[in-house]
Amino acid sequence: FNSQERGVTVLEGPIYAVGGHDGWSYLNTVERWDPQSQQWTFVASMSIARSTVGVAALNGKLYSVGGRDGSSCLSSMEYYDPHTNKWNMCAPMCKRRGGVGVATCDGFLYAVGGHDAPASNHCSRLYDPKTDTWTMVAPLSMPRDAVGVCLLGDKLYAVGGYDGQTYLNTMESYDPQTNEWTLVLLNLFYFFFHNELTFVSS
Repeated sequence: FNSQERGVTVLEGPIYAVGGHDGWSYLNTVERWDPQSQQWTFVASMSIARSTVGVAALNGKLYSVGGRDGSSCLSSMEYYDPHTNKWNMCAPMCKRRGGVGVATCDGFLYAVGGHDAPASNHCSRLYDPKTDTWTMVAPLSMPRDAVGVCLLGDKLYAVGGYDGQTYLNTMESYDPQTNEWTLVLLNLFYFFFHNELTFVSS
């Protein structure tokens, strides 16, 4: 487990740590942590080594999106079925992307931002597992490499990242109904109470 730049997600209880880099090699290995036994075990390896990979769980499958294989960024995607312990290739993205942010919403997988060295990327794509196809959706308002993406309520949120020159402290939300990204303005106030620091957003 001595590695970095892994993708991590939860699928049907266990935690999966996917790909990464161990300081010498780019990895295609996948480890699973069982919260009941408190142990890590190896499962089937991906078909391609992937560092800075985006991962997400959708419909009982673990999806591994883009990343870097040591020589270039990747456009390929594959999914893992825990019931067969096998990886299968999916339709690739139209662009190569490492450091892509990945999240799911309403049965679709979204791939957001990332980079194809040296340029950071602001494009967004939607993947439909039923048809194995990618569709372009509205781009981010700015390039975001290594961006954190998650679902909250009925919107996706893209947090931070790197625009090619600056590490970002901004956040934007995506509404699938309107197909629009909107910058979220945060007004952080700091309150000290009983020697604790609390952040309140308004």
